[in-house]
Amino acid sequence: MTDQMMPRTAAACGALFAVILTAASNGSADASYIAGLAALALFLPFLAYLCALLRQAEGEHGWLAPAALVAGVAGITLKLASVPPEIAANHLANGAVRTALQDVANVATVTSMYPLALLFAAVAIIVLRTRVLSRWLGYGAAVTAAALAINAGFLYATIVPAFLLFVVWTLAASVVLFAKARSRAVHITPSPAPAAR
Repeated sequence: MTDQMMPRTAAACGALFAVILTAASNGSADASYIAGLAALALFLPFLAYLCALLRQAEGEHGWLAPAALVAGVAGITLKLASVPPEIAANHLANGAVRTALQDVANVATVTSMYPLALLFAAVAIIVLRTRVLSRWLGYGAAVTAAALAINAGFLYATIVPAFLLFVVWTLAASVVLFAKARSRAVHITPSPAPAAR
């Protein structure tokens, strides 16, 4: 891949994540769960690219960009962990076991919002400090971080509106980054290797 194609691919993964996850959430068949898992996996390349840009903007001694990466991976991992018990619950008749599995799935989804809130808080701070992305994306990240933190306080919630904000922000950021990469080559310059002594 060319230097221009790499960031465009990573940026597009964010949009694919948002579109596929939204489509998958409208069904309950196993195919929908598989699509949902694929969508969550697609978020990871987008996250890596976003955090690489944040790291460039913050500087090599900054810690918010690495914290954003770790928090994002933790959040997606928890969300991924919510899917198997939900699949198992849907294959069981109504009863205590099914209810317990569904509760595990719901709590895992809500718990994933804590690290995702940290991710968006870090993104908001870096963007508003450095303007590596549009300021409206920085403010949007701040609102999303607050919504995720509040929603995470309701452990047994079955409705998670803050997660929708997370998906919408990712879609918007993906479109902006894709357009930026298309208009000019946006690439991550690797750090030079230390000189041999």
